Amino acid sequence: MINKLSVVSGTSITVEDFGSLAVLGDNGVGKTAFIEKIALVDEKNLETVVNARGYVKYKNFSVIIDGDKVECEEVRGEKYRAGYIISPGSFTYICNGYVGYKVMIVYPYTFVTTIHDYYYDVPIKPNDEDIKFSNSIKDFIDGIIIRSANDFLYEKDDFVTYLDNLGSGISRAVKLMWLVYHHKPDILLIDDIESLHLHPIRFENLLKWLLSRKLKALIFTTNSDAYVTLAELDRNSKFLLLRKDGYILMDNYDALNRIDYEDLRYTAVKDVS
Repeated sequence: MINKLSVVSGTSITVEDFGSLAVLGDNGVGKTAFIEKIALVDEKNLETVVNARGYVKYKNFSVIIDGDKVECEEVRGEKYRAGYIISPGSFTYICNGYVGYKVMIVYPYTFVTTIHDYYYDVPIKPNDEDIKFSNSIKDFIDGIIIRSANDFLYEKDDFVTYLDNLGSGISRAVKLMWLVYHHKPDILLIDDIESLHLHPIRFENLLKWLLSRKLKALIFTTNSDAYVTLAELDRNSKFLLLRKDGYILMDNYDALNRIDYEDLRYTAVKDVS
């Protein structure tokens, strides 16, 4: 659980005492910018952000997490494209400070389905780490995930196929879970969690798995009803409704009381004047 998170960029947004946070709001209101500024407390995340978005530029913002502060004068990155060739691009990171937590940002919509050659049933033996990972996600997928060269295979009994052949939603979710399992972040940021395209039951199992990882915080942006599932699963969840004229912050108790008669996605955008 995070005791206090503050993101200051013109306006200041502070969230206290939460284990998970759903960020809702209209398109273009700043949901992605909010979580990207959190991610950019670590310069290593800049390349991930640029690879996902192509171009990013933020100036004069600061992030405070449990007393650790990072102040940024400018963060900028761009990928250069010449025909079909994308060069690494340029990066600028002018920030001071340090956050003790390991922060990771994930963009599920960037997990592109691979175009495969025909699989000739060549036996591949899963290693111990594959087995441990597969056991950890057994409530999400019933089988063994085997990591091969730049890819994942799925095995159940005598059936072996590419993970992507099970569907883009399952494939993206498992790849996300592997990143979390392998890198073990303290704070996980997910942009557009609905881009996983999961059936509600699978999405609930995914969230249960993420919440079981003992993260300091799970933070995701969404325009779907994913926030409802989060509210029902995590009593330490909070809900940030970003608006062009400010923001609304709700705790789990308030959100659950409203969900029966009010869609928080509409609350975030309705005119209150």
